[in-house]
Amino acid sequence: DNIFNHPNVGPFIGKQLIQHLVTSNPSPAYVERVATVFNNNRLNPAQMREVVRAILLDPEARGNLKTDPAYGHLREPAQLINSVLRAFDAKSFDKSSTSDGVLASRSVDRDHPNAMDQPVFLPPTVFSYYQPDYVVPGTGILGPSFFILSTTTTLRRANFVNYMLYTGIAASNPPTATSDRPRGTSLDLAALEAMASNPDQLLDRLNLLNLHGTLSDSMRTSIRNAMTAIPTRDANFARKRAQVAVYLVTTSSQYEVQR
Repeated sequence: DNIFNHPNVGPFIGKQLIQHLVTSNPSPAYVERVATVFNNNRLNPAQMREVVRAILLDPEARGNLKTDPAYGHLREPAQLINSVLRAFDAKSFDKSSTSDGVLASRSVDRDHPNAMDQPVFLPPTVFSYYQPDYVVPGTGILGPSFFILSTTTTLRRANFVNYMLYTGIAASNPPTATSDRPRGTSLDLAALEAMASNPDQLLDRLNLLNLHGTLSDSMRTSIRNAMTAIPTRDANFARKRAQVAVYLVTTSSQYEVQR
């Protein structure tokens, strides 16, 4: 009771939730508004629901495009993995059913979140996988999830996207009912492949789906050039164009820093 009713608890919890859900550098006013909701709902069984609602509906979390370079937060590995799987309709390895969802297990040929320094269910401290007050080197701004971003994990983030696009996670062999990887996981790009003959249409879709309309002209040009370098005479041009476009979008800083 003493801890829960301490005046610092609302701002402390509120700021960390904002950092995870919206931006690593919330303004003091944003934190205060969320802390007020926390304090006003101390006796409400749905207190944390109201706090999360306040965080996500706050003017600082919504509205116009955020242009402040300090705004937003790096997608931590678990968020990156899930956002890619959700955006591109993850299915079983053979695409005949749903994915079994196993991406970190003793039976997977690689442990994807662990490779990116976020072993699922094994955070090193009570603060999770990184400290909430971690400052991005050379910037003077908070960026907690950057704590586990290194040269190695940067490459592994890109490798994860590449692996899911070009290989996928095969089902256990044999795919028995008791296996912890009975169906495997792959991405279904059929909808994007249907747009491959029209690169700008495909890019418009990715811009909406992954970048919330923030695709810059220079980035669009670079990706379009990479796509059109794959000629339509190639029997697999549709799949290859979709793959390269998705790879370049989802490994870009514009996508990996969620704003």
